[in-house]
Amino acid sequence: MDVRLDYRISCLLSIFKREFDETEKASGDAQTIGQKGIDLESIGTQAEGIFGSSEECAVLDLDGQGGRTFLRVLLHLTMHDYPPLVSGALHLLFRHFSQRQEVLQAFKQVQLLVSDSDVESYKQIKADLDVLRQSVEKSELWVYKSKCVEEHGKKKKSKDDGDDDARERTDPPKKSPPTLGSTDKQGSAIDLDIGPPLHPEQAEEYKKIQLILIRMNKLCTQPGAGGTIKPRKHEQRLLRNVGVHTVVLDLLQIPYDKKEDVRMNELMRLAHEFLQNFCLGNQQNQALLHKQLDLFLNPGIREAQTVCSIFQDNSTLCNEVNEKVIQHFVHCIETHGRHVQYLKFLQTILVNAGEDVLVFYNDKASFNHFVEMMRSERHRMDESSALRYHVELVKLLACCTMGKNVYTEIKCHSLLPLDDIVAMVKEAYINFLNHCYIDTEVEMKEIYTSNHMWSLFEKSFLVDMGIVANATHDRKHADLALENYVTNCVMNIINTFFNSPFSDQSTTVQTRQPIFVQLLQAAFRVSQCTWLTASHRFNVENCIRTLSDVAKTRGIAIPSDLESQVASMFNKAAMLSRQTSKWLQAAKSPKMERSQSQLMRLDRSIIEGLQDIVSLLEDQLKPLVQSELSLLVDILYRPELLFPPGTEAKKRCENGGFIRRLIKHTEKLLEEKEEKLCVKVLRTLREMMAIDPEYGEK
Repeated sequence: MDVRLDYRISCLLSIFKREFDETEKASGDAQTIGQKGIDLESIGTQAEGIFGSSEECAVLDLDGQGGRTFLRVLLHLTMHDYPPLVSGALHLLFRHFSQRQEVLQAFKQVQLLVSDSDVESYKQIKADLDVLRQSVEKSELWVYKSKCVEEHGKKKKSKDDGDDDARERTDPPKKSPPTLGSTDKQGSAIDLDIGPPLHPEQAEEYKKIQLILIRMNKLCTQPGAGGTIKPRKHEQRLLRNVGVHTVVLDLLQIPYDKKEDVRMNELMRLAHEFLQNFCLGNQQNQALLHKQLDLFLNPGIREAQTVCSIFQDNSTLCNEVNEKVIQHFVHCIETHGRHVQYLKFLQTILVNAGEDVLVFYNDKASFNHFVEMMRSERHRMDESSALRYHVELVKLLACCTMGKNVYTEIKCHSLLPLDDIVAMVKEAYINFLNHCYIDTEVEMKEIYTSNHMWSLFEKSFLVDMGIVANATHDRKHADLALENYVTNCVMNIINTFFNSPFSDQSTTVQTRQPIFVQLLQAAFRVSQCTWLTASHRFNVENCIRTLSDVAKTRGIAIPSDLESQVASMFNKAAMLSRQTSKWLQAAKSPKMERSQSQLMRLDRSIIEGLQDIVSLLEDQLKPLVQSELSLLVDILYRPELLFPPGTEAKKRCENGGFIRRLIKHTEKLLEEKEEKLCVKVLRTLREMMAIDPEYGEK
């Protein structure tokens, strides 16, 4: 059956390659499958042909009789009294009647190595994986053991030896193992040779695993614009298919001395970092690690970070979060301290952590303390600081008020009044302000009738926008946090506020109109910064467009020079948009020679083409998969019809004899804890009970 599966996968890949090559010659350019016009219907027909009854496919029936003899043999074996033999026969029977499902699942896991770099990556991963697996399996030979562990069980030695051992234990240690401080972040404990003394062979193992994990991490991600990290989906899939994550999970379960063995702590950090990058933007990988979620439900900070990565931007998994997981993190906050990472998990799944762990600075004394913390730590905040905990807590509350839910909005009003937000506002508070008071399900009159927002515009937003507009062109010394805050948070909240129909009454007050004009001027100045990324520019121009439209519709006087500058900016943007369309059209024209970028597009189109084929097969084979299962149910319902009259096998199957044996064997499967096979049998029995030919629906 494995040979049959390999043959069919090879056939599918040959069909895909043949079609791709023919269309590639016809088009002469590397475009996407849709543009190239590959005949998906033809591929689907050929794919179904590999399950057909042609002479070539008849060999796959295993008996030369269309599979009937093979089926009789399996049913006959199923009626034996030896449980392992019956289980083996049932395994083959279910596999024989799920051929299309089996091919589809295997084809989804196919990894095409379409470039030289893919081949090199695969070779490196395979070599690294073999080394890593061997090291994990033999961890007891190289993982550092403290003296108290090594000397355990030496009681039967002579008195002199015992005295020597006692002296060794009572003597003060020569040197306590140093720990990594904040200044050592650039070099790891392994690189700096920090920690207890080791044999050269042991040290070599630590170094070897460190380098492997660093390489694996680099494979998962690539740097993006603005210091962001982007997932490398193709490489993540390759790592998944060869099973790197399973070996890394085994590595995380190796016992070690957490206090002394700082080198192993470094390996654990890299292992968690790999799992986090492995999950980045990849829902299939997240689903794989979600099955092992219990391994990470302990108070460790790294574990909390990994759990966040498992659920990040995955609505399916977030909807499956049970109360046990949430209670675990709430309990961690209560018993292990206020750590930022615990809150970040709750932010990830958008669940309120409850009032018992809330830390606000509403009274005057604590507010002054809060201001001092901001002055001393600024953007170089320590993960374990009270200020970071407070900021993440406000972000969590902002998450809870997203989506215009009046009940959570009202609850959060009582926790964080508008007066407090105005007094200490930055990124976390702005998001909370936006979702809790402005972008709400019901109108919050206070925000539009009071002077709070205009006070923010004048005393906070305009100041920060001015600082950013005059920022240095030297990106190494730029205040990236402030720039992101202004171009994302500030622009979005201004946009949301003035887009609201309730803000009409707010702008009619004459004393506020000069502030409105200053906002438009400041936003325009920010738009002229050369360091803006595409997403930054989109937010800023969106804000300017909203302010400009509001000024026109509400009769707010704008200086003529500013008005002409804004109009010129939008005319330029429209012209660029038209020019970009021409460039895109020109790029589609055939080229005589392929550049490196075209070759990369060709590689990408091959991978995308394979995914199109997978989607096609899923749609096409789905009803046929159900048909195979239905056919198996029919056969097991009346298996005696397959045997010649008068045979012993026919007599044993008649009058429900086969079903009785099947049910009896299911009890054995439960005892032997063969859960998967047991579930398959029970599911089939349930299908058999659904409809009776004589009595109809049961």
